[in-house]
Amino acid sequence: MVKVKKTKGSLEFMSKKATRRDVLKYTGLFMGSTVLGDGLLNSAKAFAEDRSSFLLVPPFLGRPTQESITVNLVAGDQEIVCHLKYGKVTESKVASWQKTEDFIIKAKGVEETVLSHLAPGTHYKYQVFVLPGGSSASQLADTGSFRTQRIDHEPFDFAVISDSHITPLKRDFNRFDVLRRASGSISVRKPEFLMMLGDNIQTFSSYHGGHLTDPEFGSWLYLVMRKGLGDLVSSTPAFLVNGNWEGENSWHPEKERGWARQARMAFIPNPDNTTYPEGGSAEEDFYGFTWGNALCLVLNVTGYNSSDHRLNTLKGRADDWTLGKKQRDWLHGQLSLSDAKWKFLFMHHTVAGKGGDEINSRYGRGGGRAFNVGEQSRLQDMMKEFGVQILFYGHDHVFTDIMVENIHYTCVGSAGAPWKFDTNDTGYKKYWTQSGYTWVEVKKDSVKVSFVKANSKNTEGEILHTYEITENAA
Repeated sequence: MVKVKKTKGSLEFMSKKATRRDVLKYTGLFMGSTVLGDGLLNSAKAFAEDRSSFLLVPPFLGRPTQESITVNLVAGDQEIVCHLKYGKVTESKVASWQKTEDFIIKAKGVEETVLSHLAPGTHYKYQVFVLPGGSSASQLADTGSFRTQRIDHEPFDFAVISDSHITPLKRDFNRFDVLRRASGSISVRKPEFLMMLGDNIQTFSSYHGGHLTDPEFGSWLYLVMRKGLGDLVSSTPAFLVNGNWEGENSWHPEKERGWARQARMAFIPNPDNTTYPEGGSAEEDFYGFTWGNALCLVLNVTGYNSSDHRLNTLKGRADDWTLGKKQRDWLHGQLSLSDAKWKFLFMHHTVAGKGGDEINSRYGRGGGRAFNVGEQSRLQDMMKEFGVQILFYGHDHVFTDIMVENIHYTCVGSAGAPWKFDTNDTGYKKYWTQSGYTWVEVKKDSVKVSFVKANSKNTEGEILHTYEITENAA
């Protein structure tokens, strides 16, 4: 089964009236007009080591179910005929390989294929083969591995990152390097999946957290982000959460929101309302799944508000954030139906704010400090009623954990953004500012959460803080 997605790509630039030519001049790139654009190709090559000329970025794994997984591929500067081989790993070897049908990826095009007829909770390897134009022999372009969705209650681990704020601008290469280092460290630990809690990219326009100003800009941003993730997402299925810098905020113009949404859905195979029994949104911006004995529900806190919550606008209030009725009802339904032992929520920030001052509170900062503010108080009651143990979030660019009525509000740290917010901004009294990621170990009777500083992309990193929830405490 082959599912095709296509999009155009470009690049974003911080300027009130930035043109595409301004952007490309600033970053030292070139203009282009085919599918993703020649400038996009050059931009990506500037960010990472040489790879196969056939694929512009490593494969991206998404939508892992009990019997299938989606592989998203981006071609390089030539059209290719592609197929994948995949097989179950037994004693470190694949005894029998299955093969997909051939499919074409245009030069700099984006396509997806679904590997199906898999077994739940099983380790697989796969290989990507390409047949370049004019060639008679297929060549190995990339490899990877994955585990399908668990239905047993065996222990598993997953990783959580947030706020990489990736852009293609040369001045922001340090963010890219931090993301590469964190991604490499996570890869060494071999999680079963990865959660990315928003502000994974950073759009620029005439105001803070602005909308896209060109229909091609989103593709550029997601492509460079995928370069930063490197091989992590070719062997670890990833789930994305929308933040307030992806260009899809409810206060953005609908046409420009559509550009951002199209780019995200082209480059990132998130679940939709049909992927899992838990359902979600057809636009892949809120969804749920159960992995082993853990229910994971992903929420979109910036997409369904009626107020403008741009920083310093003084329009949106700390207590008028909302998930919207449809998303809120879906969340209540999934929590009430689930008998999973462990229940986790993932979102960019809480559905209210209580930061260090009024401006930051309006902007949604403060995490667990806002447990009794606005709609977050309704969410807090829901989490108590149905036994949610942890709400994971980002936004504040530090790691901290606040327990409220036996529920952990865990801010997972920053995997790229160089600026860290202090007590004056967030109100937090104890927090860690180092760049890194959160590591979660789920067992039958306990969950351990650790904040890890990524020292090198080839090591497991340094654990800076850990807390543990036991069955009795939960």
